[in-house]
Amino acid sequence: MATEFYVVRHHGAWRIRVNGKHHGEYGSRVSAINAAVTEAQSAGPGAKVFSAGIVSQFSAEWPSKGGANSLPL
Repeated sequence: MATEFYVVRHHGAWRIRVNGKHHGEYGSRVSAINAAVTEAQSAGPGAKVFSAGIVSQFSAEWPSKGGANSLPL
């Protein structure tokens, strides 16, 4: 199963949520997305990064190449 990384605002900071647990503390959404992409690249094929938008909907930010379920961006 592919790993999914979610960039969310949690307790006043941008954080990465993976497997239901939050980690990291970033000053901006972009910094958190960049960190999540770095982690996703190490996670292997099929990893994906999503970020929470202003209206709390998630947007696909990065799909790994070669995954069976890659998202078109």
